[in-house]
Amino acid sequence: MRCEPRRYFLNRVCTDILAFEGDGKIHHSVGDYDYYLEKKQKAEAAAARQSAAIISTNKSAALSRDAATQKSKPRKLSFKEARELEGMEAQIHAVEAEVARIEVCSPIRIFFRTHATQTNQLTASLAAAKEDLAKLYARWEELEAIKAEGSVHKSQVDSQWISKYSSTPG
Repeated sequence: MRCEPRRYFLNRVCTDILAFEGDGKIHHSVGDYDYYLEKKQKAEAAAARQSAAIISTNKSAALSRDAATQKSKPRKLSFKEARELEGMEAQIHAVEAEVARIEVCSPIRIFFRTHATQTNQLTASLAAAKEDLAKLYARWEELEAIKAEGSVHKSQVDSQWISKYSSTPG
C-alpha cells in the first residue's frame, strides 16, 4: 500500500481538519485526515440511503395523491390555504434574503477570523434556509395548482349552466 507524502504529513501533524467542501459548506472534523475521509464516506453513504428513501416516499405519495385527485372532483382552496397562499410570496422573499445574507458573508476572509466559532452554525443555518425555501416553493406550487384546478372546474360548471339554461325553446 502506497501512502502519499502529503497525506502522511497531514496525518502526523493535524489534530483537526477544516474542510471547504464546496457550495459554501465548511466541515470541522476532530482527528487526522484519514479519519476525516472515513467519516465523510460514511456520511455520503448515509445521505445516499436517506435520499433514496425520500425519493421512494415522494414517488409513492405522488402516486397516491394523483390517484386521489383523479377519483375525486376538484376542490377549492380552504380559507386557511388561501391565507397561506397570500403570505407565501413574502415568506419566500424573507427566506431568500436570509440565504443571500449568509452567502454574502461566507466568502469574506476576515469573516472566518472573526466568526470562526460560528462557522458551523452559519453553514447549518444556510442549509436549513435553503431547505425551507425549497419547501415553500413546493407548497406554493401545490396551492397554486389547487387554486387553478378549482377555478377551471368552476368555469366548466358555469359554462355548462349557461348553455343549459340560456337556450330558448322554439
